[in-house]
Amino acid sequence: MGEQPILLWCIAIPAMAGLVCYVVGRWAGRLTALIGLATAVVTFVLGCGLPGLRGSGYALRWFEVGGFDVSMVLRVGALSGFAAAFVSLFGLVVICFSVPYMWEHRFQGRYYAFTLWALAGSMGAMLADHLLFFLISWEVVTLMLYLLVNLGREPAAKVGAKTFAVLGFADAALLLGIVFLWRLHEGQSLLMSQMGRLGVDQTATALGTVAFLLIFAGAIAKAGAFPLHTWVPAAAEAAPVPAMALLPASLDKLLGIALLARLTLQFFTMTETLSIVVMLVGAVTVIGAVMMAMVQHDLRKLLSFHAVSQVGYMVLGLGTGTLVGVLGGLFHMLNNAVYKNGLFLMAGAVRHRTGTSELEKLGGLVRVMPLTFFAAVVAALAISGVPPLNGFASKWMVYQGVLATRSNLAPLLLIMAVFGSALTLASFVKVIHSVFLGRMPEGVARSQPREAPFLMVVPMLFLALLCVGFGVVVRWPVGTWLAPALSELSPGLLAPGKEVAFGAGVWASSQATVLLVVGLVLGLVFYAIGRVGRARVSRTFVGGELIATDEVRVPGTTFYDTVRQLPLLRGMYRDAAEEAYDAYHLTGRYGHTLVENLRRLHTGVLAVYVAWCAIGLAIVLLYLLPLG
Repeated sequence: MGEQPILLWCIAIPAMAGLVCYVVGRWAGRLTALIGLATAVVTFVLGCGLPGLRGSGYALRWFEVGGFDVSMVLRVGALSGFAAAFVSLFGLVVICFSVPYMWEHRFQGRYYAFTLWALAGSMGAMLADHLLFFLISWEVVTLMLYLLVNLGREPAAKVGAKTFAVLGFADAALLLGIVFLWRLHEGQSLLMSQMGRLGVDQTATALGTVAFLLIFAGAIAKAGAFPLHTWVPAAAEAAPVPAMALLPASLDKLLGIALLARLTLQFFTMTETLSIVVMLVGAVTVIGAVMMAMVQHDLRKLLSFHAVSQVGYMVLGLGTGTLVGVLGGLFHMLNNAVYKNGLFLMAGAVRHRTGTSELEKLGGLVRVMPLTFFAAVVAALAISGVPPLNGFASKWMVYQGVLATRSNLAPLLLIMAVFGSALTLASFVKVIHSVFLGRMPEGVARSQPREAPFLMVVPMLFLALLCVGFGVVVRWPVGTWLAPALSELSPGLLAPGKEVAFGAGVWASSQATVLLVVGLVLGLVFYAIGRVGRARVSRTFVGGELIATDEVRVPGTTFYDTVRQLPLLRGMYRDAAEEAYDAYHLTGRYGHTLVENLRRLHTGVLAVYVAWCAIGLAIVLLYLLPLG
């Protein structure tokens, strides 16, 4: 198809609009909301056309040093085309939601500037073919996340530093891994489309394994998987809720898992050991994060742990290396971005109308926010893997992919994945009850909450409809987007042009949906019949005293307090609260110890320093000079 300047405009338009918002926001903050919304609409229109430009590209040469070419090379592939289109969709959805949510925020101009720059960076990373431009775009997204976190309330500075440190470390690992990957290809090219897949022998070498693990660390840190996940719940404490919906819930997942797909399917041939490592990381992420989510009392932090848990299914599916498992992992990447975005927007709508996200201070909102309640229930059922919604469809494929591995660990991994879905459902029973059902607290009632503004409700309802659509019509997203992407990345797993056999491992959604709808209708009929007779209603006798409303209210946060006290889990929850499993905390503690030990070597005696230099020089010479 030749060069398509539209690829450049998909990046340049939000980038330039972000600069305008940053400048204009100093004196007309609310004008930036309109600029941001208009830019998001234009970017979305351009993004929708990207899947149809498959195979086209655009190159803009920067400079060349000693035969080393550094250029902005863009290319639309089967994976990058549809992923970039959804990046533009989520950008539009979140910015639309942000207009009323951020209307009174004093740093409104900065918010839209950082959001648009994050959108531009994400589009650049998705469309990049040159690995150096990919790294630049990838780092722009990390920087914008840091800046958006710092726009939030306390402890924004501390949380922002942690977020940037964890992702900065992972990005450094990614850079080093790409250097090693380039070295394994003998420095031939940094274009991903021209990189051949390394064989098993090359992958199994020390350099190949290290390169794989470094790039793997960068991918799972961006997506938010164990053990580099702790920045996600930390960011939820301070960042504006729409920023959490855009980056950790949506764009970071798309970027991280898309890179992981390239890593496991395009760059390397997976060895059995690496496959087991990837699957174990996925399974541990599923269970560990969902267990933490169950005991959270803040809605934003609870949702952030679920955002981490869902990444485990994607990593697990890609780690299987099987056709249905990889398709399930890619499908879950898309599905998770849809319902997780919706859940964070729901949390933002609730906070916007009530001023709090503490579950103990919420309740009874279904009466005043019915549309938000509907969107929340659909998204909650989708993330819990309840048919016929999209979360079940992709999880079912991941389950089938795990079984298809025929590994000795397959039964254990499957149990962990299924158990994770059950715990997710239990956790969202608590969420729905705490936020929307039960008795409304007096503090919330005094604020007279009402339904969220139109520009907030529309994005939530749209995402809820996508949850239903992708669950009922599974063949369309899998056959139209995911199968061509898999054929492009790994022709040996699915030959180009070959259709996916939907009978093997893919949920037969149409028949099951009809049966579920029939069952639901019958249930409603029986419920209506039971409501024909009117029951006598009278007040409960309490010894002649009136009990205050809040005294008889049962908050949902008490549902799983017994889980925290179980003998096997009590210590784990205590250690988690003390950040015993936090890689950032551990690195800081042991790193400080290392620095203190190194400081003790600085004696101030010149002879000691000369001796250390001599010893170091001798070691270098022994390594460089040939022996014998």
